[in-house]
Amino acid sequence: MESWGEVEQSGETKDFIVSAELYISAAAGVALRRPLNPRKKGDKRESVKQVNGNVDDKKLKEKPSWLSGSKDPPGGGHWRTATCKLSEQGERCLLNIYVDQSIMWCTAYIHLLNQTDIREASTSLFFRKNCLSIHCAAGKRWAPSSGIDEPIYLQFSSTNACNAWLALLRSYALPEIYGRWFFPTEGGSYRMWRQVDLTVIQGRNLGNSKPFETLDDDDNDSASEPDPIDLDVYCDILFSETLCARTTVKKGIGSPQWHEIFLLSDLPPFESLDIWVWREKKLFKPSILGTVRIALNNFPRGEAIEGWFPVLQNGSIASDIQVGELRLKIRVDEEIILPSSTYHKLLETFNARNFLDWMAEFETKLKLKSLGSQLMAISIANNTAIEQVQEIANREVDGSQSSHTTLFRGNTILTKIVELCMKWYGKAFLEASVGPVIRRLIAEKVAIEVDPMRTPKGAKEAEKGLDLLIYWCQEFWKQIYSVREECPPEMRRLFCTIRELVEERFAGAFQEKRDLRWQGVSAFCFLRFIVPAILNPHLFHLYPGLPTPPVQRSLTLIAKVIQSLANLNYNVQKEEFMRGVKGFLADSVPAMVDYIVVVSTPVKDTRTGKTPDWHERSNVINALKLRVSST
Repeated sequence: MESWGEVEQSGETKDFIVSAELYISAAAGVALRRPLNPRKKGDKRESVKQVNGNVDDKKLKEKPSWLSGSKDPPGGGHWRTATCKLSEQGERCLLNIYVDQSIMWCTAYIHLLNQTDIREASTSLFFRKNCLSIHCAAGKRWAPSSGIDEPIYLQFSSTNACNAWLALLRSYALPEIYGRWFFPTEGGSYRMWRQVDLTVIQGRNLGNSKPFETLDDDDNDSASEPDPIDLDVYCDILFSETLCARTTVKKGIGSPQWHEIFLLSDLPPFESLDIWVWREKKLFKPSILGTVRIALNNFPRGEAIEGWFPVLQNGSIASDIQVGELRLKIRVDEEIILPSSTYHKLLETFNARNFLDWMAEFETKLKLKSLGSQLMAISIANNTAIEQVQEIANREVDGSQSSHTTLFRGNTILTKIVELCMKWYGKAFLEASVGPVIRRLIAEKVAIEVDPMRTPKGAKEAEKGLDLLIYWCQEFWKQIYSVREECPPEMRRLFCTIRELVEERFAGAFQEKRDLRWQGVSAFCFLRFIVPAILNPHLFHLYPGLPTPPVQRSLTLIAKVIQSLANLNYNVQKEEFMRGVKGFLADSVPAMVDYIVVVSTPVKDTRTGKTPDWHERSNVINALKLRVSST
């Protein structure tokens, strides 16, 4: 197994070593020789691609097609395997990065960086997960190629490795502390936490120039709007003039629809948020249409603001030339965080009860409905989340004759928190279950229609659509079923509790409702997790942005069929045209029962065993504990 947490210690020097992927931009890679990629002698086209830098390594070539069309940050670039060595030398801490095992790429002076200079990189930049960005200003890094002042991007082998190294690097960086360190009675010290939640919804009139009007009316008459321009556009999101996220390219005439969400967290002091709108054209480099500039210093805190923002040619109102508008939804948060000792009594009070009871009271008495994830995070940190959810489930399944018909179908505290648990623990499981096949369907632009009233050719076209629907339902179900053993232990424990409670409380109904115990599990696993991800893959980070309407219709039909399969009742189809899938459902029901049995059967959590990966992670965690105890 690849090492990511090896520790070497000699004298007063402590070293941590990890293997990672390093992003090297075209500008920074000029002085660095490219790796020698083995290839067949007769593969001339492959050779040309490698010389031009379009194909860099095997991993890039194996990416799904929806990734291959994405662009790297300006200037292009490639990924290289690198070895990172973090050295603690007294009060100094250096991160040395080597490529090709021996070539020094750069040295980052971690002890000179702020903690907010080290943060997670958005997956939208490279369509790679588990990436960190290290922002080093001049004088805080050394590199053989001078003049390169860009973030260091590192991709780690797993989420655990990424999180551990994020915490490790930040532990050596400078915290952003304010207030009085030595006079707690006069206010004490505190730090700031900042976050921007941005949704790029859509654009309009992009490419049409007109004088900028400061009081633009949302209710303008459509007749006064200029004719739409045929163009392909995407947006770059920059925080304090540093690229931090990017939308997908939207093609066609009219208003591009994105509906893409970007969460920028652990940010340094606010300056500006810029959104650059780029136009793509074949055989030409992308050209910038205009910029939306948002001053975050004066932006309202703690509330979501949605509206149309002008796209200006030079990024300032003084330019007076507007080239369209973007509809954005922005929430800016800036909070004061006090020392941990300040919260001891609050945590004691919180830990005295089940966190779900607190959640219920916050919602009913204080009308606070957005604290669920924070409360659950505290419970997870205390390693009590699953037990407390099991306790609430035991209360909710009351066994009344009226409740089994709508078992777990309503929005209760239990159903809400189990949804949060599945999203928390089941990200990798969901990706493995439906991620690859969703991206394949979208990449192939599959358009399925089985309703004769919606097809121009009527019944014949609907019959072909039915065959296509059955094929893709088989593909989805085959992928879902194949990874059933990968269901996380925490989710298995929850599903097992639900199944056992239903078996116990509704024992008398099993003569009529033999499938009730399986339906109780599927009401969570499918109705509230897998099926919503099929319907809205962008909300579950399985695909960036909205699919086209024909593809969205295909996903909707597939989701209906998979949900019918999860209900274990293939005889009930509301729409007449959906009855053609009855054969597929009947054949797949036994496998669905087996699937539910597997995901609701607890297994020993091998992740807590002394595997090499766990041992290496423990080295980093133990080092962090020592640093905390010594401060």
